[in-house]
Amino acid sequence: MSLLHKGAAADAPHRPPHPAVDGIEPVPEAERTSRPADFGWIWPSAQFSFGTVVLGALPVVFGLGWWASVGAILAGVAVGTVLLAPLARFGARTGTNDPMSSGAHFGVRGRVVGNLITIVTALGFFSIAVWTGGSAVMVAAHRLLGTPQGPGALTAAMAVTAAVVALVAVRGHTVLVRTYRVTAVLGAVVLAGTVLVLWPRFDAGYAGGDLALGSPLQTWLLAATASATVPLSYAAFQGDYTRYMPSATPPRKLVWYSGTAMFLSSVAALGTGAYVSTLLAGPQAPWLQGLTDAVPGWFAVVVVLFGFAGTVPQGALCLYAAGLSANSVFWRASRSAVTAAVAALALVVLYLGAVVYDAMDSMGAFVTLLLTVVAPWAAVLLVGHRLHRGDYRPQDLRAFTVGGGGLYWYTRGVNLRALAAFTAGAVTGALWVDNPLYTGPLTRTTGGFDLSLPVSFAVSAALYALLCRRWPEPGQSRPPR
Repeated sequence: MSLLHKGAAADAPHRPPHPAVDGIEPVPEAERTSRPADFGWIWPSAQFSFGTVVLGALPVVFGLGWWASVGAILAGVAVGTVLLAPLARFGARTGTNDPMSSGAHFGVRGRVVGNLITIVTALGFFSIAVWTGGSAVMVAAHRLLGTPQGPGALTAAMAVTAAVVALVAVRGHTVLVRTYRVTAVLGAVVLAGTVLVLWPRFDAGYAGGDLALGSPLQTWLLAATASATVPLSYAAFQGDYTRYMPSATPPRKLVWYSGTAMFLSSVAALGTGAYVSTLLAGPQAPWLQGLTDAVPGWFAVVVVLFGFAGTVPQGALCLYAAGLSANSVFWRASRSAVTAAVAALALVVLYLGAVVYDAMDSMGAFVTLLLTVVAPWAAVLLVGHRLHRGDYRPQDLRAFTVGGGGLYWYTRGVNLRALAAFTAGAVTGALWVDNPLYTGPLTRTTGGFDLSLPVSFAVSAALYALLCRRWPEPGQSRPPR
């Protein structure tokens, strides 16, 4: 380490116990005490929960064998991570969360696209996390103590879990990060323990079952697409944490730490889900019930505890992101108050989806359809970052609080270039989706292959670049600082 860096480290401020800024306003440099290495806690804590692990069952449910499932998971997670990791640069540059940062390219008012994506994604994955966590508590407790099962027991288990999740999310950034440091280690131990206790029954030669889409390649692509959604679904969440990292942090360091932590933790979580699924009675068997029946009685205690504790970081991460995003719409209220309101809405969504309509089995379709809006949104931001050389004016992103104006006001607060490119990519991607619940008409042109992810991303990226070349944005003409 050079003398310059030694001096900088010695003069660095101590980490404040509670940062003064935990809303949508840019975080001052003095409070940016996080490091890129913190992603080593953030992403594993979110992925090492039943809410993510159960998604690893999808390749097996779709009919793939063990090795085909592993290949689909590796390929899908790699693609999703490549699209996710570069977005880590935004928070450190702007000092605010990603939906707010997207106003630099979508316009100060056009950022509502990012707000909606964040809130819908967060509520969906919050519901999956709490539903799976509550179900784990219910079925494992039934095996251990003979407690009841059914809608009433599930509602009670989910209510207790969701209450703790909401409390952590409302408390904010500092409590979240402290929670991650514990649950990341706990989750790794539980996943490793699950693999070990089931190892005597595991058969790597598992050949799969009836293919969901008939063709092995089509089904494999469907499984890879579903796996790609897992890392990409966090595209709008990274800025919640990188905004607390110094603006001088090397961009490559941000991308490397975020990408590496996301890839490894996603593969571990989804791989465990696929591993357990090969041991169940059938591809349609309830995953959590099957896991509880398969493990020894003493390990069922671990399932109960982890069903509760493992849900907290992922659910709280989602609620915190949704509350922070909603706070940029209801910016006169405090972040904690808005997050509490979003938590109440999330509980209603969870109850309706899991208990009233029993719609949680449609999560495979949810995660694949999600790509059709997340991928084009990410494409616009990545192309915009390159065109603007990563140079942003954080205060201009808050022009909506003073009635407008600034570099990112564009046309009445909306950048029509970005909106047109995003819409074109999202619509085209939706027409190319192919899953058991919905098949887009354009899949016939490619032999039934689901190309929603690459097509939606490529269309938005290419169209946005062309529009900005024909009609340059104000930020493109500024010399780099």
